[in-house]
Amino acid sequence: METRSRRRLRVSPPPPPDGGGSRRLPPSSDRISALSDDMLILVLSRLGSVHAAARTGLLSRRWLGLWTSLAHPAFCTDASDKIEAALARFSVSPVVSSIHIRFPVTRQPSSLLRAAARLSPAELVFVLKEESWQTYSASVVLPCLCRATTIEIDAGLLGIRPPPAGEFPALEKLFVAGDIIDFGSLLSRCPCLRVLGVTFRDVNPDSLDAALATLEPAATVHSLELPLFSVQIGTRWRNLLTPLDSAAFSAPISPPPSGNFPVLEKLSLSGNIVDLGTLLSRCPRLRVLGVVFRGMVDLRSLEAALAALEAAAAALGVTLSLLGINTRWTHNVDAAGFGALLHAMARLSVQKLVLTHHFGTYVKADLACFDRAMSIEMDLKYFCFTTLLDGEFSMLERLSITESSSIVDLSTLLKRCPCLRVLKVAMAMGDVTVHSASLLELDVHSTTECHHIDIVTPVLKKLELKVWAGSGRELSVSISAPMVEKVTWKRWYTTSGVMFGFWRLECASLKSQLQEEDTSSQHPRVHALCLHISCIVSGRLGSRPNFAKEMAKLLITDFSVLELRLRTREHIFGALVLRILGMHQIRAATEKLKIVILPWWSMRRQACPGNCLCGNPKNWRRQSISLPHLREVEIDEFTGEGHEYDFLGFISKCSPMLKRVTVKLAYTLEGGTTM
Repeated sequence: METRSRRRLRVSPPPPPDGGGSRRLPPSSDRISALSDDMLILVLSRLGSVHAAARTGLLSRRWLGLWTSLAHPAFCTDASDKIEAALARFSVSPVVSSIHIRFPVTRQPSSLLRAAARLSPAELVFVLKEESWQTYSASVVLPCLCRATTIEIDAGLLGIRPPPAGEFPALEKLFVAGDIIDFGSLLSRCPCLRVLGVTFRDVNPDSLDAALATLEPAATVHSLELPLFSVQIGTRWRNLLTPLDSAAFSAPISPPPSGNFPVLEKLSLSGNIVDLGTLLSRCPRLRVLGVVFRGMVDLRSLEAALAALEAAAAALGVTLSLLGINTRWTHNVDAAGFGALLHAMARLSVQKLVLTHHFGTYVKADLACFDRAMSIEMDLKYFCFTTLLDGEFSMLERLSITESSSIVDLSTLLKRCPCLRVLKVAMAMGDVTVHSASLLELDVHSTTECHHIDIVTPVLKKLELKVWAGSGRELSVSISAPMVEKVTWKRWYTTSGVMFGFWRLECASLKSQLQEEDTSSQHPRVHALCLHISCIVSGRLGSRPNFAKEMAKLLITDFSVLELRLRTREHIFGALVLRILGMHQIRAATEKLKIVILPWWSMRRQACPGNCLCGNPKNWRRQSISLPHLREVEIDEFTGEGHEYDFLGFISKCSPMLKRVTVKLAYTLEGGTTM
């Protein structure tokens, strides 16, 4: 601490616990650095990563190199060369107990595994991300780990191979996921294996049969415990199958001819499920069930399956965690048939409901009450819920009714959802009315022309609103969302309303986005306004909208990014941009201006006539406005016309803070730039 006279005040440390006031630490030391190496290493181990532990050496030389004594080094999202260099700093003695490497940035995972194997850890965890390039890359070769008792390897979509030679003599627990190759050889080298978790991912169906054939005898000989077994057929193999073989992927899932599942407690099924009642009757200890019906399904068989679910839930106390229907009916289903199906599903007390179906004709039905559901997702093309039946969605937290389906009475539905947090819905009636005290995220799309928007959501954080509205009738907007952080607003104009001269506004959108220099932040920093404008060649025009009033209807008006997407058809756009920037609301806030010249398909270029209205006012090049905050300008599809250079000069003259101008050249029909 310093006084105004620049004298440093001496602050004495507190006396030690034993009361010996004469013992003092040296002035240049601190209490943490005075701890023993073992205590400091314990502190470093709590940081959770080698990267963070190594950076402590920047604070004090006392910490330099201590991270190389960590017994449980962990790496996450680090580059492979940095991980290998860090592992090389560790010594074999003292012993490294475990090594965790998650999501490394690498295309040579085998090299990383060899570097980890040099330290011979007792536990190794190695997890890769699933990325598209992995399907064409070499396999991951496991190194021999003589001391390892636990190994967890997730290779994403890569193949996993056993080492060319050697065993895993101490291995007791193995969890492996990926395209597992030569699985039998791997199991034969693990004499002490007791627990096995396996996920066959992106697997070749032919090699899968061989792998399963080796798994059964190994499980019998070693008395293996198999807590996880999963098979994911890869799309690259599915595309190589003949049409006859492809039918196997929609083959029925049916119970075995005989036998029970005496200890099965959790079951998840997805596919063309047949004879579900028999399967459930053979699971006396079943407690949690997830079911997704897929493929070609007969309505009667589906009703029978739902009845079996209802009986099992009553007899065994089964919790239905997921019920999904993603099917194509073998015959057309009318409103009465689908309504009866909804009633049957509502009786099941399902926690999560997912419905996906495309009806051949437009269907209307009542929405049954799912009083135990916490999440409902519906994608029902050509479908509309017209009436809400009695009851309350007392536990519903997430509701999604996508754009291909819709609902009429949204306001009544919201009154029956006291716990709703996320709502994504398409409105069959144009007007939008949302009043909710619990909503955190709201995404509303009006599928017909909208004239009235009324939203009251006191705790809302995210808002997405997409509406169709004409320019001939006033759009009434009232939005109260004081806590909103992220906003997306998009309005399409259903009629050709002239905005300036013969320019018409087709679409206006507003979006919250992160600042380019602060992409790590979770909160939006700036708001971008985008206007789609085109010139009118022919056709009947609508009424002239008041542009200032249109901007006032936006929930957020302090946008700092202005993007103009102009379909100019070779007309001059400088005068139009001048009028837009002339608005005080835009002129005072805009920091970045982006202009995109949209192409129009014509075999030959046609210059606009000299008396064209696009250049009004004629003296726009000599006018001057103040753009005090404009720092960046970007123009896409720059053709090099004289009026475009004039516009750049005009902007430079009016923007004292301008720092960057980016011009992206357009391409001619011959393939070269126009400049």
